[in-house]
Amino acid sequence: MKSMTGFGKSSYIDENYEIQIEIKSVNHKGFDLKTSIFKELYFLDHEIKDIIYSRIKRGKIELRIVFRDKQIPEIEVDENRIKAYFDMLENVKNLLNIKEDITLDTILKEPEVVIFKKTDYDTDEFREILFNCIEEALEKHQLMAQKEGMALRLFFEEALDTIESCLAQIRETIPAHREKLKENLETTIKQLLNTDFTPEIEKRILVETGLYLDRCDITEEIVRTEAHLSNVRNYLKRDIVTKSTKEEMGRSMNFIFQEMQREINTISAKYTTTHTFKEVLQMKEIIEQCKEQIQNVE
Repeated sequence: MKSMTGFGKSSYIDENYEIQIEIKSVNHKGFDLKTSIFKELYFLDHEIKDIIYSRIKRGKIELRIVFRDKQIPEIEVDENRIKAYFDMLENVKNLLNIKEDITLDTILKEPEVVIFKKTDYDTDEFREILFNCIEEALEKHQLMAQKEGMALRLFFEEALDTIESCLAQIRETIPAHREKLKENLETTIKQLLNTDFTPEIEKRILVETGLYLDRCDITEEIVRTEAHLSNVRNYLKRDIVTKSTKEEMGRSMNFIFQEMQREINTISAKYTTTHTFKEVLQMKEIIEQCKEQIQNVE
């Protein structure tokens, strides 16, 4: 299990380049990558995104690349332009009868006379340097995400144990609850039968019987909730075995917790007894906490 919260940093320095990489992420519904990189490296944006997505499937991610090229730039002079500018300036001097000398500084300031040759970063050698640096930052990011994930796993395991314990206590009260409802139903029907048997009385008896049948049995809801608990444990167990998972565990577990919440709400609505109020309330609170924490799981 991995958290969507993580941070990783790496650096590379040699005689030619100085590179610093920072990757940080927080929870998000999908994959949202924001990059801040040297403009000369924009052509690598798609490849960089693929590298990030190979390790992070969900989250709001910020990638910052600080890059410095320490190589001495190659400089060329456009001889034709220099001559053209000099001739043009000489003509202007003669036309306006100006005695001032034409300086080298004046000519070199003219556009595109001095040409700085751009470094070609589109090479296998540079890609290897940059991508290895990104991978190093990603590795540190993933270590932090997995550490956060371990804490989340422990939280979910304890939460599942508590819910399972609450269900067991509720299950133990079912026989006594059924008997109490049965006694109430018998008392109500006897009272109704002691009056004139009218269509209204018949309807009232049917309603009371229906309420009894609805409230006396929550076994189905308990069984489904236990199945949901088992499914969540399977996800946690599967992640331990594989160390990482290709599927989006957070989305899947979030759906299960939503289904579990529906079952607990049904139990709460049907099983109106003060003897289990504490357990029902505790399960509701725990599931809400699980739904909140699952938002951090990738």
